[in-house]
Amino acid sequence: MAIPKGKIGCARGSPWLRSADLMLRAILLFFAATLAAQEYPIAPYTDPSQLDCPWPKFSHYKQPWRGYMETRSGYDFLQGVGINLHLPDENEELAIRLLAETGFKTARIEIGWGESNWDENGLNNERKFRRRLQLLAANRIRPTILLNAHHGAPCPMKVYKRRLLEDAPKGATKVKLDSFSEGMLERTGLSGLSQYWAAEALVVTYDEATHEAMLSKPLPKDLKAGEIQLATLKYAPLAPVGTPEFEETTAGWLAHDLRVCRLAKECGVPDFDVEIWNELTFGSRFLDINNYYDRAAPKYPISPDPLQSPGRCWELARRTAAEVKAEFPNARVIWGFSNTTFFHTPVAKLPPGVDGQSYHPYGTGTRKFEGNPPRRDQTPLEGFTPRYEIRMPEGVAQTFIQTESIIRHLNPLDRLTRHPPANTRFFHYITEHGVLAQECGVSDEAAAWQLKAMCASRSFLLWLNKGIDVLHYFDAYEKDPKSFGILPAALPSLPPETRFAKVATPPMFTIRNITRAFAGSIPLKTIAPLQIEVTALDPPRNIFEGDADHPPLTHAEVFTALPFQLDEKRHLVAFHVMTRDANKPIAPERYRLKITGAKGATVTATDPHDDRAVKVTIETTTPEFIEVTVPAVEHPRLLLIGS
Repeated sequence: MAIPKGKIGCARGSPWLRSADLMLRAILLFFAATLAAQEYPIAPYTDPSQLDCPWPKFSHYKQPWRGYMETRSGYDFLQGVGINLHLPDENEELAIRLLAETGFKTARIEIGWGESNWDENGLNNERKFRRRLQLLAANRIRPTILLNAHHGAPCPMKVYKRRLLEDAPKGATKVKLDSFSEGMLERTGLSGLSQYWAAEALVVTYDEATHEAMLSKPLPKDLKAGEIQLATLKYAPLAPVGTPEFEETTAGWLAHDLRVCRLAKECGVPDFDVEIWNELTFGSRFLDINNYYDRAAPKYPISPDPLQSPGRCWELARRTAAEVKAEFPNARVIWGFSNTTFFHTPVAKLPPGVDGQSYHPYGTGTRKFEGNPPRRDQTPLEGFTPRYEIRMPEGVAQTFIQTESIIRHLNPLDRLTRHPPANTRFFHYITEHGVLAQECGVSDEAAAWQLKAMCASRSFLLWLNKGIDVLHYFDAYEKDPKSFGILPAALPSLPPETRFAKVATPPMFTIRNITRAFAGSIPLKTIAPLQIEVTALDPPRNIFEGDADHPPLTHAEVFTALPFQLDEKRHLVAFHVMTRDANKPIAPERYRLKITGAKGATVTATDPHDDRAVKVTIETTTPEFIEVTVPAVEHPRLLLIGS
C-alpha cells in the first residue's frame, strides 16, 4: 500500500524536528571546526630518506628534492638565469636588449664546426656571429658557446650536384655518376639518403671508364636516375683513438674551437663557457666513422666505449679542454655528451680539465600512467604504479618517476665530492629545458604563454636552488607563439626602440619579476643557512589515488620551499605546490612555515606571475626563528625576509 506523502517522520514545525535539526547543525559545526583546526605537519620536511631509491627502481612517492635543503646564493641565482639564443636575423639588437631587461645573464649560442669555411680562415656566417657576440658583451650576457658537429654539416665541406645515370635499387652498393672530378675518395658521398646527413654513403672507388662508384654501405632506399646531391667532408668522421683519421679530425676540430674562442675575445666577451657537443639522440652520426660504412663490414670493427677513457669522444673532450684552457684559462669547459645520457660516464671519470657537465631534462609534456610499470627493466620501489596524467613544468628529472633523476648528481653528498681529476669545483648545467604547448594538450595561444611562464618560474627557482649552476631556457624566439620561444612573435617587425613594458610576454614578465626580487644580491663569503619546517593547514588534496595497500600522494607532500640568501641581511624563500598537472590551477592552500636562521622581522611576499602582493600572516617572531602562514598555489610565490 502506498504511504501518503508527509506521513513519514514528524510533522513540519514539530518541536522534535526543530530539536533534531539544531542537534544536527551543532554536530556539523563541531566537525567543521575540528576539521578547520586540524593541522597536517610534514615531518620531517627535509628528509634524507627521500633519496633512497636504489638504481634502477623508480617511485611516484619519493620526492628526492626534499632529501636535502640548501640556502643558495641569490647572486649565483642571477648569474644562472640563461636562454638559448635562437633569434631571427632581423632585430637582433632589440632581441638581446629585451633578453637583458628580462634578466638573462647568460646565453647559449651554437657555432658548430660546419660553420668553418673550407679554407679554415674564418666562419661562413662570421658577420652574424660577430654581431651577436658583440651584443651579448654590450649587454653583459655571458655566452655558453656550443661546439657541435651535426652530421648534416659536421665540418668544413663542399656541396654540389651530380647526375645519377641509372636507377639504383635499395640495397645497392654501386651507382653510376656522370662525374667524380671534384670528389675525394672516402670523403665524398651521397647526401640526404635517410635524413639530413651529409655524405651519408661515401664513395670508396670510382671507375672513370664505366662511371661506376662503389659505396661504403648499401643504399637505404631506391634512387631514380637524375640529379643527386653530394658532399665532400674535409675531415673524416671520428675514428678510434690512435688512427690517422682521428688525429687529423681532432686537429681540425681543435683549430675550429680556438678560432671561435678567439672570435669571442675579439668581440669584447670577457668570459665564456664552452659546451662540447649537443645531445646524442640525433645529429651525432659523425661521432663514429662506422656509421658511414656497412654494418656487416665496419671500417674499424673493434673500438672502446667512446664516452669512457680511452674512447674517441672522451679523448676529443680531453684535448679540447686542454687546448681551450691553455689559451683561455677562465673559460669553463662543459661535457655535453651527458645532455641525454646523464649517467653514462661517472663524473669522477670525466676527462681532466672538464669543469662541468650538462643536461636536457625536458619531460614537460603529457605522460599517462595506467597502473603498470612503463619499462620492463625497472620496477616500482613500492610495488605500485598509480593511474594518473602528469604535465610537470620543471620536467620529471627531479623526481624518481624515472630512475634517472638528476638529483642523484645534484644532492650535496654527490655534487660536492665527485669531480674529475684535479678539479675542485664542478659545475652542473641545464643547457636546454622548456615546454611545448601541444605536448601538454594546449592549443590556445594565451594558455601557451601562461604555460611557458609557469615552466620558466618553476624551473629556474627549483633547479638553481637544488644544485644546477646555469639553466638555459629553450628558447629565445619562435614565430609561432605556441612553440618554445619567449620573445614576442612580432619581434622581426618591431621598431628598434620598442620598450619592454609594451611587448613583454607572460614568461618575460614573470622572469623579470623574479630577477627583480633578487636585485641587490651580492657575492657572499659564507651563507647563513635557513631551516624550514612545514605544516599544512588545509585538508590534504590528492595528486593520485592509492589502493588498499598504498596511500595517495597529497599536495602537502610536494609543497616546495626553496631558500636563497641575497645579502648579509636578506633571505628569499620561493614556495609553491609542485602539482603534477600544469593545466590544472589550484585554489590557494595554507601552509605554516617555521623558518630558523632568518634575520630581521620584515616579511613580505609577491607573486611574480601577476606582480601583486601576497598576504602573509606572521604568527611568531623570535631571535631564532619566525613562523608565517602563506597561501601557496601551483606556481612560485616569493617570500622576502630581512631588514
